[in-house]
Amino acid sequence: MKKYVLIYITVVAIVLIGFVLFTSAGVHTPTYVDTVAVNEMLQRVTQNWPYIDMLETEGFPYRFFILDNEGQRIYSTAQGLPTSAISAIRIGFLPMSVTVNEQVVGTVLFETWTHSIQRINTAIVYALLLLCLINAVFMAVLYMAIVRPFRRIQRFAHKISLGILDESLTISKDNIFGLFTQSFDIMRESLQDARKKQYKAERANKELIASLSHDIKTPVTSIRLITELLQVSLASSMRNSPDASIPDKLKTIEAKTSQIDRLINDMLHSTLEELGELTVTPASTDSGVLLRLFENADHLSKIRTSPMPPCLLEMDAVRMEQVVGNIITNSYKYAGTNIDISFCLHDEGLQVDISDYGTGVESEEIELITTKFYRGTHAKALRKEGEGLGLYVSKQLMDKMGGGIEAFNRDDGFTVRLWVRLSQ
Repeated sequence: MKKYVLIYITVVAIVLIGFVLFTSAGVHTPTYVDTVAVNEMLQRVTQNWPYIDMLETEGFPYRFFILDNEGQRIYSTAQGLPTSAISAIRIGFLPMSVTVNEQVVGTVLFETWTHSIQRINTAIVYALLLLCLINAVFMAVLYMAIVRPFRRIQRFAHKISLGILDESLTISKDNIFGLFTQSFDIMRESLQDARKKQYKAERANKELIASLSHDIKTPVTSIRLITELLQVSLASSMRNSPDASIPDKLKTIEAKTSQIDRLINDMLHSTLEELGELTVTPASTDSGVLLRLFENADHLSKIRTSPMPPCLLEMDAVRMEQVVGNIITNSYKYAGTNIDISFCLHDEGLQVDISDYGTGVESEEIELITTKFYRGTHAKALRKEGEGLGLYVSKQLMDKMGGGIEAFNRDDGFTVRLWVRLSQ
């Protein structure tokens, strides 16, 4: 701002100095008309007529020029004087006739003090017009450099208050608000980034709560079914001999209760995490652990397993338990048949096929069953409870463990295939 004010003051000072120089240059006339000097000069002109070039004007205080009877200028003491009598008289020149032998042979027009004042007035008008122009230019510069950028900042701040964070504020760094607006734009980017992180965190939190709620239902259902079996078994044992499977069933209840406890802990810890995601921590695990997960999930005693090849798997046992539970529960719910589980060791990992003998899934829906909240036509037709999260959560967990999941129909049923990464 100081730069613009300094330029403005400098230009005004130059205009005023120019005005003083213009009004003072060449003005040697007194403040009154010296009639004696004028008459003497007229007498000299008369005496030197028609040899005007011989006229002596040194010391004469007024500028003048001479016209002949035809209006032609034949003599002038300075440049820039009028060219006709009419134009000279209009601006204050004093006309006096030149008489030789009682005949008027020409006219002398003297620049009097009246014309000097006219020159000053003209200079004042021009100076004022120039100052007005300078003021207009200065105001335009102020508007372009200060007012308009400030209004843009004002509109920008209003958009930020409305939550519109996609538009940036671009103002030259050389502008008076340059660095200030750069800070404004940094603030906008920070707010935009914070909003995106907040949105992702909230979305992840909701997905987490939904998936955890779904996963909690799986062990609860197992506990409920096993409890029903125990009730029937206990009733029969009171009439006959005790059922030897009761201790194993009680162990399964204990395992499922522990699973519920872990899932609830996940839900509680997720509220303290910024992103709200389930953590997966793969570790080198014996393949026998995976086999036991299937055995623990077999609360209806419908699972038949092939021999497990001994190997070391890179997996998170807790998360794998969720995956196995989701798949087995879906098979119980929608197929209700026996389940065959086969294991095949490959160079890229352990292939686990979980096969039932139900009606399967429509072929055009195979690619969609791992999508969040998607439920197949068959599942809807059976009117079974569900949210469409089981296979979605399973896929997310398998991906994080470095494995994979896929599904396909067979001629005699439906298979979910897991790929579990081998430990390096």
